[in-house]
Amino acid sequence: MATLPGLNHKAELNSCGKVPEGMMVNIVIVATANYLWGAAVTVRSALEACSTTLNVYAICVDLSQDDKQQLSNSWQAANIGEISFIEFNLERVNSFRSTLLVKSKSPYARFFIPEYLAGVSRCIYLDTDLIVCSDLTELQLLDLHGKFSACVIDGGIDTPQQQQRLREKLKLDNPRQYFNSGVIVMDLDAWRHHEIQSKALAVAQDNYDLLDQMDQDALNIVLAGDWLVLDPKWNTSKGRADADFSDGIIHFLGKVKPWHADYAANFQDRWFALLDRTAFAGQRPVKLLGIAAAYRKFVRTVPTLEMVKGKLRRLIRST
Repeated sequence: MATLPGLNHKAELNSCGKVPEGMMVNIVIVATANYLWGAAVTVRSALEACSTTLNVYAICVDLSQDDKQQLSNSWQAANIGEISFIEFNLERVNSFRSTLLVKSKSPYARFFIPEYLAGVSRCIYLDTDLIVCSDLTELQLLDLHGKFSACVIDGGIDTPQQQQRLREKLKLDNPRQYFNSGVIVMDLDAWRHHEIQSKALAVAQDNYDLLDQMDQDALNIVLAGDWLVLDPKWNTSKGRADADFSDGIIHFLGKVKPWHADYAANFQDRWFALLDRTAFAGQRPVKLLGIAAAYRKFVRTVPTLEMVKGKLRRLIRST
């Protein structure tokens, strides 16, 4: 694994209001085989919007050497810094919960960012179903006012059911202060000093049946009161962004992504235009018809045996 230069100081604009000379933006993604095109597009869009050198840390789950090479080729740009591929063993999170929305346990890999980026003080974590439309230098320079992180309030918490879940299950003192973990500005020095990694792992282990949103719930429990609220533009759902959205980050929430043949929502043309500027140029999903298409939709609704056991356990406890 290559050692990357990190931002080892709290960067601020210089006296002329310009970005400090030599500063770099550090982004982290969790790259999986199922989200390979998504990883290529997310980072490519960040590079095209960024005014400074951008370093990429890709925590890899089941990627082949060819996958990594294609990603590396996809991210070649004038402002690319170092690219580091970090292997992650899913056995480290084997005992944690997964859900029908996110069957993979790979999102828990973000807990280990402070460990893997040992020489870096500040980074920006990005999900791999995003289009970055704005310069991430702004987030790299953001004053966190002593907080450990900065995130956007999740857009789905306003229902009575969700508010009840956040109060009663997660025990959040302020259930309206619940963030979406798709974009996180991380003060890694603070995360290490306050042992956020080990605390998040313990919460995920000890509260298996309570974490309906998996790693996102665990991080909200551990970071409660210690994160700064970002402008919603930095993590805007595709359903809430207007057609001309160009200031912030578009998040393709939901099971069906732009690289799926049955995706039928907005921003698909923009997403594929970015894909065509990567090593996957010209590639498109295979459209399935009839029984094959129905089967693929059916598979998305089928829980794993572990999920079934968990559901039964929760039902028994509730009776």
